[in-house]
Amino acid sequence: MSKIGNFLSKKPEEEEIEQDLADIHPFSQVKPRKRKKYIALVALGISTLIVYATVAYFLLKDRSEEKITENTEKTHEISKKENTIEKLNTKTYDKAEKKPETTFIPKNTDFKIDISQIHKEISLGLKNISIPKLSYRKQKPASKYKTLLQEARTAELNKNYDEAIRLYKKIWSITKKNPEILYRIALNYFKAGKFTVAQKYLDQYLRINKEDIQAVILSAKISEKQGDMKKAQAILEEAYFLHPENKDILENLGKLYEKQNELLVAKDIYKTLADLGYIEGKLGLARIYEKLNDKVSAMQIYQEIYEDPNTPEDIRQKVEMKIISLQ
Repeated sequence: MSKIGNFLSKKPEEEEIEQDLADIHPFSQVKPRKRKKYIALVALGISTLIVYATVAYFLLKDRSEEKITENTEKTHEISKKENTIEKLNTKTYDKAEKKPETTFIPKNTDFKIDISQIHKEISLGLKNISIPKLSYRKQKPASKYKTLLQEARTAELNKNYDEAIRLYKKIWSITKKNPEILYRIALNYFKAGKFTVAQKYLDQYLRINKEDIQAVILSAKISEKQGDMKKAQAILEEAYFLHPENKDILENLGKLYEKQNELLVAKDIYKTLADLGYIEGKLGLARIYEKLNDKVSAMQIYQEIYEDPNTPEDIRQKVEMKIISLQ
């Protein structure tokens, strides 16, 4: 019987028995084809693992080599920079350390420089240098009022009273806000000997500023020049009542009484002025003692004035002449 016939002639019971025996002892019924398949699969897996491992190895190797090359290039660049910096430092150090070449001077030769005149020449040169003053503000052009006022004051200082009056009147016509101009006009008329016109302008000023002591004294002087001594005395006494310690009022009032030969009243006024510490009071008191023929008291006061260190030199010379005349 052929193989096919035997296979077909087998019973199902026999096949089940063989199958059970194969499950109990696998090597008894395993066929050679299945074993070959298992071996091939294992070999294929091992080979793929080897391939992947080799590929990974070469990739990691290439990356590590690239990093090493980059690090070496960076270190080379850093070393080059350090070398250049060291070279530059050595060059600058060499330049700094280089000393200027000294010229040879023979020992026997005398080498001297005369610098005695250098200080004088420098000081003279500095004196001759004129540095203009810097002004950061824009200078405004001088107004007509200011220029006229300056011209009037210079004319007054030069005793050109008529010109000063003309200029002050022109200023007053331009602006009437400064009443001091009226006082200057009155004062220049007084200095020019025109007392009536001076009193006219002075009255206008006193209506605006009646408390000005200098204007009050000027009014008394105008009355005195016009020969009205009683009016002058009344003006000064009223001013003295309001300002009992004013130097100018006391001095003018004492002189007014002295001119009227009222020596005892003048003496009291000068004594008050001297007690306040004014040299004008001492001088007036010494004059009164001279007129009263009390040379000892006059000499004593003149001696005090002469020995006082605060006495001006021109007054000291006049006092010295008085002392000589009284001896």
